[in-house]
Amino acid sequence: MNDERPSGAPRLENRLPAEGINSSDEHPLKEMAWLVAASLVTLAVVVLLVGWGARWLAPYVPFRAEQAIAERVVDKPPVPADTARVAALQAVADRVSRHMGLPDGMSVLLAYDERPVVNAYATIGGRIVVFAGLLRELHSEDALAALLAHEIAHVQHRHVAASMGRGLALALLLGVISSDAGAAAAQSALGQAAGLAMLGYSREQETQADEDALRALVAQYGHGAGVVELFKQLGRQAGSEGPQFEVLRSHPLTPARLRAIQEQAGQAGWATQGTLTPLPEALRLPPAKH
Repeated sequence: MNDERPSGAPRLENRLPAEGINSSDEHPLKEMAWLVAASLVTLAVVVLLVGWGARWLAPYVPFRAEQAIAERVVDKPPVPADTARVAALQAVADRVSRHMGLPDGMSVLLAYDERPVVNAYATIGGRIVVFAGLLRELHSEDALAALLAHEIAHVQHRHVAASMGRGLALALLLGVISSDAGAAAAQSALGQAAGLAMLGYSREQETQADEDALRALVAQYGHGAGVVELFKQLGRQAGSEGPQFEVLRSHPLTPARLRAIQEQAGQAGWATQGTLTPLPEALRLPPAKH
C-alpha cells in the first residue's frame, strides 16, 4: 500500500492501551463489600427518613382513611358470646372519651377477647381490644377508664398510625437483606398491627398519653385516683410471679412516670385520691384458675 501522507507529516497509528489500565489493586470481594455496605447505609438513611415522615404525616391523614385500612388489614378478635361485656367496655370508653376532645369523625371501637392474656391494646382505625385476663386484674372502673383513656390518647394523636409507618419502613430494610424477613415484617406491621414489637411508643408519646388519661379521669370522676391505682397495679404485676401484664413490654411503667403524674396533678390542683367506682357487673370476672 502506498503511503499518501504529505512529506514531513507525523505518522498516526492506534496504540494498544497500557497494561493493567482496567485492573485494580483492590480485591474484587473487597470492592463488592464496600458497595454493599454503602447501599445498606443509604437504605438505612432512607428508612429513617420514611419513619420520621410517617410520624410527621400521620396526623394529617384523614381518620376515615385509617379506618378503611383497618377494615382490610387488622385481624378481628374472636366474637365473644357475651355481648353485654362488649357494650359495658364501650360505655366506659365513650364516657371517658367525651372529655378528651376527639376530632370530628374520630371514634373508638371496643372489642373483647376472651383469652386469658393480661393485655389491652389500641390499633389503627380507633380499635381497642381488651382481654379477659386484664379485666381479672383490674378492680375498679376508674383503673379501667385510665387504661382505656391512655389507649384512646394514642389513637387521638395518631401514635398508632405513625408506629405502623415505622414498621413498614423496617420491613423495607429487612426486605433488602432477606425477602422472607421483609415479608414477615410487613405482615406484622399491617396484618398484625397490634404487634408490640412494631408498635412501641416513644417516651414522649407515652408521657402525652399519660397526661391525657389523667386529665380525662379528673373530668369524669373528679379525681385521678384511677390512674394511680392502675400504675400501682401494673407495678405489682411486674414484680409478681403470676400472670404478667403484656402491656408492660410497650408501656414501661416506672416510678418516674407515677411521680410525673402526681406532679402534673399537683400543679393543676387535682386530687389523686378519691372513692373508686366499682367495675360494672358485666365486667367482673372470677379469679383465674391456677
